[in-house]
Amino acid sequence: MLRGRTKLFTFLICCSIAVLLPAYQASAATYQNIPRKYQRTIDSQLEADFEYYIKRQRRRKLLYPSDRTSFVVYDISKNKKLVSINEDRQMMAASIIKNFVMLAYFHEVKYGRQRHTDHNREHLRAMIWKSSNSSTNYFINLLGGPGRVNRILKSNYPYFKQTKIVEKIPPGGRTYKNMTSARDLNTFFLRLWQDRLPHSDKMKWYFKLKNGDYIFKQTYIPAYVEVYNKTGTVYGLVGDGGVLVLKDPQGRSRPYIFIGLMEDRTKTSLRNRWLSFYDWKNRRANILRRLSEKAYKYIYENHYGGRLTRRN
Repeated sequence: MLRGRTKLFTFLICCSIAVLLPAYQASAATYQNIPRKYQRTIDSQLEADFEYYIKRQRRRKLLYPSDRTSFVVYDISKNKKLVSINEDRQMMAASIIKNFVMLAYFHEVKYGRQRHTDHNREHLRAMIWKSSNSSTNYFINLLGGPGRVNRILKSNYPYFKQTKIVEKIPPGGRTYKNMTSARDLNTFFLRLWQDRLPHSDKMKWYFKLKNGDYIFKQTYIPAYVEVYNKTGTVYGLVGDGGVLVLKDPQGRSRPYIFIGLMEDRTKTSLRNRWLSFYDWKNRRANILRRLSEKAYKYIYENHYGGRLTRRN
């Protein structure tokens, strides 16, 4: 009798393992190619992929020990943050500060203190599409200087906690004092997409103009994907951020946010510039492109059941 009960107990245990094993295998498969040490404290598979990829670039000397990185990926449709890597770290904004200059301008337009003239429209187009520094300084002067622009933001948009504007863009474009963060940029684009910033529709129009980017061009992300973004580049900072809009297998638009910043403050000094600016910039731009591909693939396949097809 005891032997029969033992056999029954063994049979039930085996059945339980058989039922659980497929689920375990599926879970383990989601972390394939990720070393075990990166699987213990991650928030998502995508974040693990990002962390592991960045570590590999450091080992390959494509990123230096002095490079600091910051990333956010946020699926707007799912209202879910998928990647949060050093997102509160305050970093040089470079040309990405132009997002906030445009916001301050449209805030003043909303309350009747500025007029949205054809002349201003041309400067906005140049500031966002061509990343014109002179047009940026035009708006900073129009609004009363860097201190006044900063006060507009702090008084009316206090949730931009790491963003500050303290200088116009100097001759040569080497702007190092204006600051922002991946968190603030994610908040900016989320509120923009939800039409919770003044004249969001107008700002979206400027961000959608075809321009240089590090998150869409030269990637396998399909050509139909819409991109609303602004880059920031100076010897010391390579960054990009914005909204990408994919379509799920049913043809529904699914917007998500990608923010990526890579900063090396040692490069603000001329004596620490070992590579040409373009070599240094292109290495980091390519890292952003590969991470943007990972974000697209993960969201399209895991959130919406799509099957990835690459474009040439």
